Amino acid sequence: MAGPDAAAFAIDAVSGAVTLTANPDFEAQSSYSFTVIASDGVNASAQQTVSLAITDVDDTAPVITSSADAGSVVENSGAGQVVYTAVATDETSAVAFSLSGADAAAFSIDANTGEVTLSDNPDYESKTDYSFTVVASDALGHSSEQVVSL
Repeated sequence: MAGPDAAAFAIDAVSGAVTLTANPDFEAQSSYSFTVIASDGVNASAQQTVSLAITDVDDTAPVITSSADAGSVVENSGAGQVVYTAVATDETSAVAFSLSGADAAAFSIDANTGEVTLSDNPDYESKTDYSFTVVASDALGHSSEQVVSL
């Protein structure tokens, strides 16, 4: 074998099967090029240049970029108000949001926009602070979490 990426491959001298010697990673190298040389020891050798493209797959979880601090709301300011907006990015697919954590039941989240709303009217005398966890998931099931305080 020869060529610029020949070191990344092994070839079975009997069967001619070519295998990668390491796990391919699109972010490190998106394609390979090598030349297979066949020889019977008697006749002139034959060469074939081969190109191998690596397909990118979503192999990372979404990255949550919104703050862990939702700020504060004024008591008796009304139920259903947006108190936080989760923001996340993913390499290749859309992100869906959900909630978990200690006070998740007191909130709802729009799975597409990340807007978190308080279900009941806030009352300082009943509860002075909240904690919930935003979960950002991609289409392949990778997820990231961030604890948020209000």
